[in-house]
Amino acid sequence: MKADGYWVAESTYPCRRQLGLQLQPSISNPAAPPQLRASNHLHSYYAAKPRAMVLPRMASESYNNLCYSIYERLYSQLERKDEERYRFAPAGTAQGVLHHDILMRFFQSLLSPGLTAIDEFGLSEEGLVRRIEERQLHDFLAILVFATCRVQAARIFTIQLVAGDQWPVISSAGNEFHALPAGRGELLELFLDDIVTVDKFLATQACFCPVVIQKREEVSVTSLEENRLPYVAEKLLSQGSFGMVYKVKIARGHFYDPESETVNPDYMEIARKDYRISEDAHIEHEIMGKILNSSSWACKNIVENYGSLHISPTTYSLFMPLAICDLMAYMREIRKTKPGDVIEKTKIIKSAIGLAAGLNFLHNKLKTSDEEDLVCYHMDLKPDNILIFRETNNNDTNYIWKISDFGMARVKLRNRHHNSESERDFNSWFVQHKKTQDHSSLATLNRRGEGTYLAPESISAMPSMNTKSDVWSLGCVISVVFTYLEEGGEGVARYQDARLKENHVDGIDRFFLRGSRFTSSKVLPIIRKWHSGLIDKAKQRDYKESRAVKFILSYLEKSVFEVNQAKRDGVNAVEEALRETFRKYKELEAARDDGPEKRVRRPKPLRWYSSDPQVERWNLSPSEAFKGCAISPDGSLVAYWTDDKISLYTSESIRFQNLRTGSKYSLETKYNSTRGDFQCYIFKLEGGGLVDYNLGRCYKVSLPRSEISKLAISPDNKDLVCILHNKNDPQSTSTLIRAPIDELMQIEEKHQKYPIQGALVNEFAADQCDTTMEDPWWLGKLDWPGTDIAQFLFSTPSDIYLVVRPELSARSIEHKIPIVHIDLRTKRLDTLIIGSLGVDSIPSSTLFTTFAPFRKQAATCAVVTREKQLHIQNLMGNESSPAIQNRINNYRVLKLMMGWHDEKMFALGSPPASHKMLLLEMTIPRSGTDKIYVKELAQLPGLSCDDEFVEMLSDDKSEQRHVLIATLAGANQCAIYRVPIFAS
Repeated sequence: MKADGYWVAESTYPCRRQLGLQLQPSISNPAAPPQLRASNHLHSYYAAKPRAMVLPRMASESYNNLCYSIYERLYSQLERKDEERYRFAPAGTAQGVLHHDILMRFFQSLLSPGLTAIDEFGLSEEGLVRRIEERQLHDFLAILVFATCRVQAARIFTIQLVAGDQWPVISSAGNEFHALPAGRGELLELFLDDIVTVDKFLATQACFCPVVIQKREEVSVTSLEENRLPYVAEKLLSQGSFGMVYKVKIARGHFYDPESETVNPDYMEIARKDYRISEDAHIEHEIMGKILNSSSWACKNIVENYGSLHISPTTYSLFMPLAICDLMAYMREIRKTKPGDVIEKTKIIKSAIGLAAGLNFLHNKLKTSDEEDLVCYHMDLKPDNILIFRETNNNDTNYIWKISDFGMARVKLRNRHHNSESERDFNSWFVQHKKTQDHSSLATLNRRGEGTYLAPESISAMPSMNTKSDVWSLGCVISVVFTYLEEGGEGVARYQDARLKENHVDGIDRFFLRGSRFTSSKVLPIIRKWHSGLIDKAKQRDYKESRAVKFILSYLEKSVFEVNQAKRDGVNAVEEALRETFRKYKELEAARDDGPEKRVRRPKPLRWYSSDPQVERWNLSPSEAFKGCAISPDGSLVAYWTDDKISLYTSESIRFQNLRTGSKYSLETKYNSTRGDFQCYIFKLEGGGLVDYNLGRCYKVSLPRSEISKLAISPDNKDLVCILHNKNDPQSTSTLIRAPIDELMQIEEKHQKYPIQGALVNEFAADQCDTTMEDPWWLGKLDWPGTDIAQFLFSTPSDIYLVVRPELSARSIEHKIPIVHIDLRTKRLDTLIIGSLGVDSIPSSTLFTTFAPFRKQAATCAVVTREKQLHIQNLMGNESSPAIQNRINNYRVLKLMMGWHDEKMFALGSPPASHKMLLLEMTIPRSGTDKIYVKELAQLPGLSCDDEFVEMLSDDKSEQRHVLIATLAGANQCAIYRVPIFAS
C-alpha cells in the first residue's frame, strides 16, 4: 500500500502503549516531517499505529554496495580474523574505517529519491557526520554494517541516535541506547522488536567490544558473549596448583595506563595468570584488591601488577611483566655454566640482596591504598617463583630478581583504628587445579607441607607458618644459589640428588628431616656437609673468596636453618648478611683490579703451552665481553661478536706479539627497517697470498619477508638456507627457504642502484612478501617454531640437519628430541625421534647432548645422549643400516665430530668426576655388540666442561689436519685452541 510518498507495510508489532511509551508530538526536530521526528522516547509515531509501520522508500543499491565495501575494510583490520570465535577489532578500527568521506557517502545512501538529508533527517550530511564524531557512535555503526543489517535499521539508528538533539537517548528502563555492549531489551526497543536485526547485532557486537586492560586496576566483564579478549596470540608457559601462566600479546591500544593516560602504541607482550574463582569468596576478593592496589608496585623486587580481569562469575586473570625466565630455569637450563669470574658472581649476589629486600617489603613495608598496614607471607618462595628481568643503565646490564606467584600467600591486615588484625588466605578465593603428576625429581608439589623450600612448620597440622617461614625458604634459595656460583647447573642437580638420597624417611626433597616416633624435625645433615664442600672448593681457588663463602653459608646454618621459629632470624638480618657478603666480593674485585698484573700491564704471551707441546692456545683480550663465536667450515677463520661488532681472526692474527683482530665490522643497530623483516649481512671474504681475509665487502640484504630465526651456509658457499618465523607470532610454525647467495647479493646491488622505491620493491615486494609453494625459494613448512630449533647445519651442499629442543617449561613422562634431515635436491624431510628409556628423573633438556652427521652416508648421523649413550641411525629408515646403540665407557662426551671419511669420530669430553677437557678419538661401532674404543689425543689446558665453546674439524684438503676450538670461558676469558691430528 502506498501513501504520501512512503511505503506502508503491515505489521504485527505490539502497541507501544503496552510498553509504557508516552505518545506525544515530537518537538526535538521541527524541520523533519512529522512522521519522522524523534521524541524524548522512541518512535511515538509508530507507537500510535499499532497495526502498521511506516517506512521510507527502499534505498538505492548504493547502500548495499557501500556496506559491502565497509565490511571488507573492517574485516581487513581485524585481529585473529580467521578465528571467528576470537576475532576482534582493535581500538580505533571503526574510527579509522568510518572516516569523514565514508560517513558522508553512508548517509547519502540512506536518502530516498528526490529528498535531501535535511528533508529526511533534519540535518545535512555534514551535520550527521559531526554528530557521529561528537557522540562517538563509530563502533555502534560498525556493528550494524558488519552484522549486515538492513537499510531500515540504519535509518532507525540515524533518526534516533544521530539526528535527535537530546543526548543521550534513554530507554524506558533508564539505560542509554548507545552504550556498548548493548542489552537485548534496549536493542528490541530501539529497533521496534525487529528480532532478526537484534540477533545479528548481538552476535556481532562482541567483535567490536574488546577488553582494554587497565594498569593496576580491575576490569570486570559480564560475559565473553559480549566482549572479546584483546590477545593477538597466547602461549601456555606453566601450570601451578592454583593457576596457569600464559605469555600473551596485547593488541595495540588495549593496555591503558590511567596515570599517564596513554595506551600501548604497539603490540605488547606480557604474562597472564588465570585462576578459577571459588564460591562465596567476597571477602577474599576485597583483600586481593587491597594487595593489587597496595604499595607493592613501588618495590622493584616484587613483580609489578599490570592489572586484572574478572570474567564473571568464575574466571580471574592477573597481568604482570614478561620475564626472561625464572631462577631455576636460568640455573638449570638457560645458563648452566657456572659464572666465569668474581664480577659475575658479585652481580648475582647483588640480585640475591634484592630478593631479600623484596621479601622484607612484603613483611614490613606493605600498605594498602588507604595507608593500612599489610603483612604478606608468601608461603611458596622458591627459584621457580623468582622471575629474572633484564635492566640496562649506561650500557651496563643487570638482572633483577622479582618475587612472583602469590597463589599460596597469606595476608594479615592491621587496622590501626580498631586495633585489630585479620588474617586471610590469598588462595582461598581460588580453586586448586588438579596437576598432572610430574615424575621429574625436580618436582616441587605446590601444596603446603610438600614443597622443597618450605619450612619444617609447614608439615604441622596446626597453622603455625608466619614471616619466619619465608625466611627459611629464602635461606634454601641462597644455599642453592651459592651452589650454582661454585658448580653451575650440574651442581644444583647434584645438590638436589644428595638431599633426596639422605631424606630417606619420606623421599621428598626438603632441607629438613621429618621427625618420627616423637622426635622433632631437624636440619638435613647433608646441608652442612655440602656447604663445607663448597667452601673447600672456593679455598682451593682463592682463600679470600672462601672466607666470603664461609661467612654466608655459616650464617645460614646458625641463624636461618633453625627448626625453632622463635630462634630463626628475620628477613632484615638475612638481607644484611647478604650485603656483607656482597662487600667481601667487591673487595675481591678491587684486589684483583689493583694486582700486579694490572699495574705492570704485561702483554699476554702469544702462545701458551701445556705439558702437551702440540696444543696451541692464543688468548684474546677484547675491550668488551663477546656474546658468541663461530668457526668457518674449513677451520681457517674464527669470528667473535658482540651486539654491535664482529671481530675476525685469521692465520695472520697470530703473527703479532698480542693476538690481534684481523678485521672488524661495526653493525648498524637498525638498517632499512621499512624494507622488510628479512635482514642479513653477507660478507664476501676476499684475500690471497698478499692480503689477508677481511670484512670490508658487505651486502646488507633486506626483503619484505618473515624474520630470520636461524640460517646456515652450504659448504660450497653457494646457498643460504634460512628458517623464517612470523615476528608477530614467534611460536607459530616456521618456514624453510633456500636462497642462492649470488641472488641475495644481486638484490642488494639493485637496491643500491635504485634506492627510492625502485626495482627492488617492484620486483620483489609484490610476489615474495609471503613464502608459499609458488615461491622459487620455498622449501617447505616445519612443524616447530623457529625459536625451538637448537642446531641447524649443513653436512654436504645438499644435506642439512636440524635438532629441535623441547620447550623449557615442558614436562612429560617420556622425553623426546626430534632430529631432522632435509635433502635439498628432493625437498624430502626425514625425522628421527630420540626418546628416553622410560621415566626420566632429570629434565628433558639434558637428554640430548650432541650429534654429528656422517659425511659419506646420506641421512645418517651419530647422536650422543646423556653424555654417555651413542646412537647411530639412518633417518630414512634404511634397513641395510640398522640402528646401533652403544655405551661410551669411562668418558663424558660433550661435543662430537665425524672424521673426514667416516672412518673415525673425534670428541671433546672429560673423564668421570673431572672438569678437565680432553680431545678424544673414538672408533665407530658397526653393530650393537661392537665396543667403542677411546683414545686420548690431548688435554686442553684452561678449558673446562662448564665453558662455552665451538669446535671445527679442518677440511681434508688442509696441509695439516687439526681441530680448532674457540671458547667463551666466562667474561673476557676467550681463547683459540689449535690441536694438530696426526695419522694413527
